[in-house]
Amino acid sequence: MSLSRRNFLQLSSGAAMASAFGLPSFAQDGPFTVNMFGGRWENDWRQHVMPRFSEQVGRPFNLDIGMGTSWVANFRAAGPENPPFPAVMLNERYTAMLRNEGYFATLTPENVPNIADVIEPAILKGNTGVTGMLAPLVIAYRTDMVEQAPRGWADLWDERFRGQIGLYTITNSAAVMMALWAAEHFGSGRDDVETAVAKFKELAPFPQLGYSAQLTPLMMQGQIAVAPLDVGEVKTMQDQGLAVDYVVPEEGMLVFDHSFSVFEHSPDRQLGFDYVNFVLSPETQLWMAENWLIAPVNKTVELPEDLARWPLQPELVSQAIRFDWDEVLTISPQLNDLWERTI
Repeated sequence: MSLSRRNFLQLSSGAAMASAFGLPSFAQDGPFTVNMFGGRWENDWRQHVMPRFSEQVGRPFNLDIGMGTSWVANFRAAGPENPPFPAVMLNERYTAMLRNEGYFATLTPENVPNIADVIEPAILKGNTGVTGMLAPLVIAYRTDMVEQAPRGWADLWDERFRGQIGLYTITNSAAVMMALWAAEHFGSGRDDVETAVAKFKELAPFPQLGYSAQLTPLMMQGQIAVAPLDVGEVKTMQDQGLAVDYVVPEEGMLVFDHSFSVFEHSPDRQLGFDYVNFVLSPETQLWMAENWLIAPVNKTVELPEDLARWPLQPELVSQAIRFDWDEVLTISPQLNDLWERTI
């Protein structure tokens, strides 16, 4: 079932009215809501992906567009017993915040059959989440503004890039991952947040944006020449004829772990399982690889030859720098506070 803009607005208004009067907006034959990031993520999910799932389950859908910090705040305000969605997508950083608080159901091959075909690293702690979208994070650069390409993360501190770098805010998982890498590379270990923040202070001033779709316009306009970006953004710029290329950092690329979980106490929990199963299906995984350059987590997916030049292959993804986000959460308050006060 594909929704027109008019129908979508009517459904959204109906859900809002139900919420305002304290009525359930999860009627089994009514619209359901899933969350998604903004920009191209929202547009493509709304136009090309969700209509297929909507038709499959015979129900219309709404999208909640936002970011991890706002979603987690809303979930905690509602509490585990009153989830706003049947299922949720979060960066693993935010999934880790909720997994031990009783929010999520256990995912098994019985309730999510496609989980049997995902790569082992995609199964998250306690089987309460699964990586459904694995986005490689590389160093993008303007070839017409940079004479010598960077080789790795450490090159960002090279004088030749001074004043040309764009980065993420500390609320974005990429900024946290880069800080942890810097703490280990320049300091005594991943918990050496003082060294990490001091190193990024050396790069100031630089624009700090919330997510990739906000950094990309700055590179397109020539306001920055170098930035960590997911490869999908690099392809978007190249498709528009911009002189942009990328390198897989010699120290190892980072990855955005987009985790999918089902709310244990959702009255629409079965729909949540169906949604996660749909995301993990070979068809959806291949679509995301072809359109977003998302590395497939379903090992039955065969990548077409035209994607060979992008770092989506299992052998490359398996070498990416990964983090235990439960451990990261113990140092996040100190990191966030010091970053906000210093940079």
